[in-house]
Amino acid sequence: MFTGIVEETGQITKIQSLPAGKRFWIQASEKFSNAAPGDSIAVNGVCLTVESNENNQFTFFTLPETLSITNLGNAREGERVNLERAATASTFLGGHIVQGHVEQMARVSSIVQSETDWKIYIDYDSPFSIHKGSLAVNGISLTIHEILPRRIRLDIIPETILKTNIGDWKEGTLLNIENDYFVKIIDSMVERRLRQGISSTVPGRE
Repeated sequence: MFTGIVEETGQITKIQSLPAGKRFWIQASEKFSNAAPGDSIAVNGVCLTVESNENNQFTFFTLPETLSITNLGNAREGERVNLERAATASTFLGGHIVQGHVEQMARVSSIVQSETDWKIYIDYDSPFSIHKGSLAVNGISLTIHEILPRRIRLDIIPETILKTNIGDWKEGTLLNIENDYFVKIIDSMVERRLRQGISSTVPGRE
């Protein structure tokens, strides 16, 4: 589990293509020195398991399914990626609950920059999109500021741009998307009740 508050960006230093997937080498800072094999780290919002850690350079192995539905599939050596260690019971929840289970990718349609913020438009149409709701984009907990026909708008403050790889985004960039977990749960429960014709009345209450 993660919170969508990116700790820093790391750099992909090496990618090894294998018959069963790809192995990534990612360089982080001393902040990640206590990460051990078996630990979970969100890489661009994708929950990956640390294989090894040598001088804060991690290796991760990714399967074809992960490569097909996330932007790690077309990642290149030298790219910056957003990094966040798994949350603990004492983690300050500054963002929202993020599982690290990317559902799909969405493409940046345009970016409007100003001194106060960046307005980023993404080609994304989802029943889970809620005005002022949360969305994990490349592992960043962001707020949906506007829902347009087949697009959404995100307003990004300078601090978020500084701490993440948003500064590398441009028109056409593919981003990893994970919808709000609680919105998906509520939608699933309502859909199941409607499909099965089960009353929403709590047993024992009239």
